[in-house]
Amino acid sequence: MLPFEDRYTRQRRLTEVGHEGQRRLATARMILAPHAGCDVERDYLVRAGVSQIQVDPEGSPPPFPWSEVFEFAAPLCVARGAWCALSRIRTALGLDSR
Repeated sequence: MLPFEDRYTRQRRLTEVGHEGQRRLATARMILAPHAGCDVERDYLVRAGVSQIQVDPEGSPPPFPWSEVFEFAAPLCVARGAWCALSRIRTALGLDSR
């Protein structure tokens, strides 16, 4: 990494993110619901720059529309966690309307 770069340099270069989007992610407070892919979801959110993440044990996870595509539990867990994280990131960036 170059001295003028940081962990989020590449995603800030994306039109959908930019400096304002990265600021939104950094200041976002996300409350997750427990599910099989919750650890994957949390990891992706942390790597995107979200620092305020909590798990609400009473929460219910959003339905994952592609569950029936997966034959085995492990890939389903990873896919669900990644999909949940991406959905939250899109919401934080205001991209849900697309």
